Amino acid sequence: MNKKKKGRDSVKKMLGLGLFIVLLLGSLGWVYRSHWIAGSISVELAKAGSIDHNVKVNAVFANEEYPIQSPAAGKVKFQGKEAQRFRRGETVAEIYPEGTDPGASSAKATAYVSAPIGGLLYQETDGLENMLTPQNLLTMDLSKVLDQKGNSKSQTDVVQAGTALGKMVNNLTPTAAFIELKPTSNLTKGQTIKFNVGGQVQSAKIMRKSDQPQGIVVRFSQYLEGTANHRVQEVSWISQPEVSGVVISKSALYTKGEEQGVLVIQDGIYQFRKVKVIDENETLACVEKLPQGIPVVKNPRSDLEGLTANVKIPS
Repeated sequence: MNKKKKGRDSVKKMLGLGLFIVLLLGSLGWVYRSHWIAGSISVELAKAGSIDHNVKVNAVFANEEYPIQSPAAGKVKFQGKEAQRFRRGETVAEIYPEGTDPGASSAKATAYVSAPIGGLLYQETDGLENMLTPQNLLTMDLSKVLDQKGNSKSQTDVVQAGTALGKMVNNLTPTAAFIELKPTSNLTKGQTIKFNVGGQVQSAKIMRKSDQPQGIVVRFSQYLEGTANHRVQEVSWISQPEVSGVVISKSALYTKGEEQGVLVIQDGIYQFRKVKVIDENETLACVEKLPQGIPVVKNPRSDLEGLTANVKIPS
């Protein structure tokens, strides 16, 4: 009898110990799962903002430019500052014979350089001034535009006769550009589109479309500062108007059944909230039916809904 009783007691102890171990492991597993879920969830606040559709493209700019040739050899003394405007006929530089200090030579020994047109004076040339012009972009083989690298040269103190001193740029004539753009099927000649150039939104009219190379020639509404000395630049084409509203990460969009929505944190619980997407780009979505400031899960999963949100809410 005693042996049977001891056996039953031993079995009970074993079962009790096993149950304890199962409960302990289950509790540890739950704690681990909770911490793993909390550590793997990324949360943001829905905020008021806007969605843009800016496409980065390469632009080769062309302005009305006139190279200035040095009439004599000697030391150069420029008048005024870089990019200063001069009237036609005004003196933009003086050339003094080598070995003579500027201002110390006689008037006969000094060569005076006059502005051929009214415009801005730049002391740097690239040899493309006569080729890449607004007019030439309308007729030339545009594949040559991409081949032209130019050879930018900043003026030295001493020049030889006949070499380029610099150039005059007519800043009263609108800037033109060849824009590498693929595709161009939704664009038409004569259409006005917008670009972000150097942080400024600029309007431009399409003057020509090209299939080889793919792109467009545009004429801006004005002269663009910085395009005379930086002929090739990366700019942004504003392909669609900006849309404003409540903005979240595009990755936060989540489909439940046939409904599109997001997982939000409300009353400390992950909850599904149906939304309407009114616009989106590669990274952001602008939605309706979502209040500003509500926490939204950026990387939602189907197993989160209904669980306690043990995560840090951003401020």
